[in-house]
Amino acid sequence: MSVIVSVQAPAPASPPVLLIVTDVFGNTPAVASFARQFPLPCLTVSPFSGEKTQYPAETLAYHAFIAEGGVAAYAENLARIIEEHQSSLRYAIGFSAGASALWLNSAMPAMAGMQQAVLFYGSRIRDHREVKPVCPMRLIFAEQEAAFEPAELVADLRRRNQDAELVKGSKHGFMNPYSAGFCLKTQERFMKELLDLTQISVAA
Repeated sequence: MSVIVSVQAPAPASPPVLLIVTDVFGNTPAVASFARQFPLPCLTVSPFSGEKTQYPAETLAYHAFIAEGGVAAYAENLARIIEEHQSSLRYAIGFSAGASALWLNSAMPAMAGMQQAVLFYGSRIRDHREVKPVCPMRLIFAEQEAAFEPAELVADLRRRNQDAELVKGSKHGFMNPYSAGFCLKTQERFMKELLDLTQISVAA
């Protein structure tokens, strides 16, 4: 899998502080717009080698992602990127496959410097519940998933002392305008929370 990395920074050559790991849609214009809202230098990681590739349907994007090696390959490449930038990265946000890839790397020593990671609807987390992150992780799941029961997963993760929560009435993809599960109201709620989180770092 060839992983595309792009840096969005307020000033040239600023080391990235916020890591954004995309879902199967990759580094779309919506992701670029999302990154620009933060007051910190951002590093955006996508699973695809060609960012101009367009997928008119979520199913096509998913099949392209699987062809690139799926979550395992995404996590492997992400690990190298995290190690390369571990000295500056303090926050991470992952969506869907990106959240799952972050979770798979959350026990690696290079993640220990992270102040907070926020993972949205990482469905493959269910296959790796035993992971013990070395940094604070907030795990946010949609209430409705086609392949599994999110409420059961959240309850189990909480029993394992993980910070997991369920967003009532939501569907997978609620943060992504390209997803069928997108919800503007829910996206705006979490966008505010994420901005508040990173503003604390800027003010410190």
